[in-house]
Amino acid sequence: MSIIPCSFLFRHSIALPHIQEIPRKRGRLLNLPDSALIPDLTFEKSKKWGGLKVAWNTEGLAISLQVTQKQHPVTPAESLEVWIDTRDTKTIHRASRYCHSFEFQPVGPSAKPICQQQPIHRAQEDAPTADLKKVRLWSKTTKTGYELDVWLPASELYGFDPASYPQTGFYYKITDSELGEQFMIVDHEFPFAQDPSLWATLRFDQ
Repeated sequence: MSIIPCSFLFRHSIALPHIQEIPRKRGRLLNLPDSALIPDLTFEKSKKWGGLKVAWNTEGLAISLQVTQKQHPVTPAESLEVWIDTRDTKTIHRASRYCHSFEFQPVGPSAKPICQQQPIHRAQEDAPTADLKKVRLWSKTTKTGYELDVWLPASELYGFDPASYPQTGFYYKITDSELGEQFMIVDHEFPFAQDPSLWATLRFDQ
């Protein structure tokens, strides 16, 4: 049996839908279509309980998460972590100033969704600090899980320039107090939280 994960046999590149009418001014923040769903890149047979959608326009990046199969209430322990490299540099193993790390909680201590920016371990240079007040959040809890919408404006993603750099590096991890952890590609056996070469590529297709 090979010790190399099946996902390493491919260089993942995913086309994102361009949606001009986001974020919405009324009602739900995003409501992204099924065409924005990120496919399962782990090649594992275990059923996934979290679905992540990503879309874009020139004003920023939209991320939507839906978690199902929960049997217990949503708690502040649930989180979504994303890593973004606005230069999608696959030849470096330490983050540059274009690499960002954010953590989102659908239910924070005040029962509202919250966002935090995190430093990336062993980064060559930290990304500029984002103004988290400009990051827009929406969440809704259900009997079986929750939905979380995130709008990251271009102004808070250093280097975000789809016209000049039409793709970005991207990775995510979902943590749930009941269901465990779900990874985009590989798990903690690999240093995905600090190595941008392990992240997938998202393309800003028109």
